[in-house]
Parts: sequence; C-alpha cells; structure tokens
Amino acid sequence: MKNTLLRLFTIIWLSFLGFDTQAQNSKKIINSDLLTEYGISPKALDAALSTTLQKGEFTQKMEVSRTLDGKTESSNFYLIYDPTYKEGIDIQLAFNEDSISILKQKLLLKTMQEMHSFSRLSKENLYDEKSLKVISNEGNTIIISYRYNKSMLEPELMYAKKLLGKIYIVDGQLEKVELTNEAPIKFMGQKVEAENVISTTYFTRTQSHDGYIVKSTDQKYNYQKKKDRVEVIIKGTTVEYKDEDGVALSWPEKTKPFTLDSSAKTLTGSLGWGLPIYGKGARKLGYSLPRPIGINIFSHQQAQQLQFTDLQVGSNESDLVSLVNLFELEGSTVDQFTKVTMIKGDVWLLPFLNVMGVFGQGKNQIDGSLFLSEEVKDALSKLGWIIGLDPDDIPDYLPIQSELTALTYGGGVTLAGGVDNINVSLSYQFVASSIPEVNTTKLAHVLAPSLGYMTNFGMNVMIGAQGQFYNTNTKGFIGLPNDNNLNYQVNFKPIRWNFIAGLYVPISNHLELAVQSGWGQRRSLTFVFGYRF
Repeated sequence: MKNTLLRLFTIIWLSFLGFDTQAQNSKKIINSDLLTEYGISPKALDAALSTTLQKGEFTQKMEVSRTLDGKTESSNFYLIYDPTYKEGIDIQLAFNEDSISILKQKLLLKTMQEMHSFSRLSKENLYDEKSLKVISNEGNTIIISYRYNKSMLEPELMYAKKLLGKIYIVDGQLEKVELTNEAPIKFMGQKVEAENVISTTYFTRTQSHDGYIVKSTDQKYNYQKKKDRVEVIIKGTTVEYKDEDGVALSWPEKTKPFTLDSSAKTLTGSLGWGLPIYGKGARKLGYSLPRPIGINIFSHQQAQQLQFTDLQVGSNESDLVSLVNLFELEGSTVDQFTKVTMIKGDVWLLPFLNVMGVFGQGKNQIDGSLFLSEEVKDALSKLGWIIGLDPDDIPDYLPIQSELTALTYGGGVTLAGGVDNINVSLSYQFVASSIPEVNTTKLAHVLAPSLGYMTNFGMNVMIGAQGQFYNTNTKGFIGLPNDNNLNYQVNFKPIRWNFIAGLYVPISNHLELAVQSGWGQRRSLTFVFGYRF
C-alpha cells in the first residue's frame, strides 16, 4: 500500500512539473513511419505471417507435435522453399521415409500448405501502417503493436485481420514478432477461440547483407475436438538461406554448412493459385498481371432504332405469307431498348488469355410503327364501310409495342497485352437469349477491340469499338385459342458497329469497377462491379 501511494504521488508530482509519462513514447513522426525509424523492413511483418513471403530460398528444420487426450505425437522433417521452383508457388518437404508413415506424410504436407498458403500477389506490405504504435519503451526493449490491412490480404490469409502483432526491438535490433488472435478465427482448418493462437517469429541479421531473415519460428495453437482439447506446436529453425542471386548466407547462429541427406524422400505441395499459367515468367519480364479469378455483377443497356425489311405471317401448318406489300417497310422503324443484368465469372488462364461465362436475365422493350402502304389505305377507304370503318379514321400506321423477358447465357475469351502504360485487347462473346413469350432463341456474337492507357494510379482509360453480329431474321410463333398458332418471321436492317469508351477503376486490391459507354447509331451504357482473387 505504501509503495502504491508513493508511485501515485510521483506521477502527480511529475505532472505538475510538465512531464507526460505516456507522451514520451508517442512523439509524432513526419515523412517517415515507425518501421523506418527503427530500421525494420515491412517484409519482416510479411514474413511473420508466412516465412515464404521472404525474398530468397531457404530450408527450415521443422518439428511438429500434436497432443490429444494426453498423448503426444511428433514428426521431424525439412521444409524447403525456392521461389524459382515451380514458379514459386510450391513447397517441398524432405524427410526420412522410414520415420514417417504415408498417412502422416500427407497430413504434414497439408499442414504446411495451410500454414503457408498465399496468392502470389500477397507479396509485400500487408501491414496497416496507421496501426503502428509504440506500446512499451522500457530499458533496452521497445515494443510496437500493429495490425494487418484486411484490404491487402488474400482470402487464404484473411484470418490475419483478427491478429494483433507485437514487434520486439532489443538493443536497437529486431528480435521477434509475436502474433495473437484477438477473436475466434478459422486457422489451419480448425475453429480456434480467441487468444489460442500464438505465433512467434525470431529474426537475425546476416553477416554479409543488411536487413533480417527469419531465424526460427514457434507456433502454438489449440482447439476443441468433440470432448477433447487438441494442442499443436510447430517449431522451425532456418538451416540454409540463399539470396535472390543464389548466394548462400551466413549468420551468427549458423555454425556449419547444411547438406540434405541424398536418401531423403521429397514431397511437393502447391501454395495458392497456379494461375495464370506462365504468370511468374511474365512478372519477371516486368508485366503487371491482374488477380486470376473474378466474379462480377454485369449490367448492360442499349438503345437503337431498327428498320423493318421483311414481315411474314401464317397460321398453324400453312405457309408464311409476306406482308411487304401491305406496309411501307422503308419508313417503318422500331425503337428498341434492351437491358441485361448478369453474373459474370472469368479466369486468366494465360497472362494474355482470359475466358469467361455469363448467366442472367434480359428485358427487351419495343416501341415502333408499321406504316400502311398507299394501296392498303385506298382499299380501306373504299371498303372500310363493310367493317364500319370511317375513311377519316383510317390510321397511317399500326403501333407496335411489347416488352419481352429473356434468359441470357453465354461465354467468351479476351486476348490482351501491352507495353509500358499502353495496352490493347480483343474480346469475343457468344450470347444466347431464350424468349419464352414468343418461343424463340436469339444468338449473338459480340466483338470488341480496344486501346487503353493505364494511369500511374491504376485506372485504365480505353477507347474502341463494339460489333454485334446476329441473325436479324427472327422466327417464332404465338399461341392462340383452340390450340392454334400464329407463325411469324420478322427481319430488320442490322446496326453492326458503334464506338465505345470506358474506365476501369480498382477500388481496392480485390474490388474493381468498370464503366463503358457507347455512341453512334447504337447507344449503350455498361457497369461492371466485381471481386478478384
């Protein structure tokens, strides 16, 4: 009690003298950040999440133990990661074949895959710079807390948004980074309650390079399996590390060269997506590639005026009869408004080749006029009295108005490439629209070449053209009472091409928005909102 009162009195006295015991460690930083101030690269925080996010090739001696119902099983093996092997998306496990059963081999490989799973785009600066905060500065140890930026995380690493990180700097050197889950997460395929994941990554400086490499890792988590509690401990010690040029590094804790036993068996497991094929090579050449898989909401509307060129009707099994002589088709037009809403999925199979599929619903509104020929109007003027039609009531045209709903589906491919900020693309889509009201299906082919410019902040501005090619001759039938049908065949003069211009805007590392407008004889507006991973 006496010591507590003395400490309280000291704090009060210091406050009167103008000292703020909390503010001493929270000095504002300008044109820099806490990591830079303490000489720490953001790569260290990435590596704390997955050691495969380091630059270079490394081998770790691993020890994995699992305790269930008081019984502990453990296995030892080597984890090998080489960014030049299988385009840097595979890990290798090396072990004595006699010491680990086949079943456990597969289980260990799956465990390492889940532990290091990442997309190749999750490569750097995953932390939230604004979250950096000195929480302790006592003696020779400084502790900085931080969090990961959820907008930078791939789906495989999304659990990290619930982790609290602590950076320990001892005598001015990075010693370790500790991660703890503040909320329940799904980790390594298991539901883990809060405060039950503790991952510690220890760092060391090499003797020939600046910066840090991972010296060792110590990861512990436990979870409930039915009535039993399971505890898993994964320890790793780096025994070999080569830089990006393949030069072997040394550090104080490495006392002798490492050589892998030639008799060791090796298993290979994939990390993250393997798409696009040859993507790693394209990035090495300096090309920037989008995330390989996308799910989009696609909305397209267009308006155009079509001119009749043919009109035929018939009933049941009778032949179609042309009505061309009854109407002035050259002056008869139809204003067509089409709106389509679809779900689009696409995949970049190759750095220059994207394939996609669409499914959705469309609405087609028609508002037009069929002008009567002079011969028909003369005949109605003379004989209209038979049906009670006064000559002054004879119309100049017959109005045509309808609204049809279509089930729309299809697919397509895009070829794309570029140099520096200039990019070109050629898209082809095949779209089918099934219209149940008039019992017909329309097929269309859409071709869109474009030229784009990628701005420095990621927005792509494009101009181009769009061609729509389809059979303008539409056939179908309309059901009548007593099982009768009115067969029809209508043809229009097509509008093939119009100009297009648009913007592609990345909202975040995953969300994207595209807007495109078209003008000419066909006017159009397209919105695409999507998520890429």
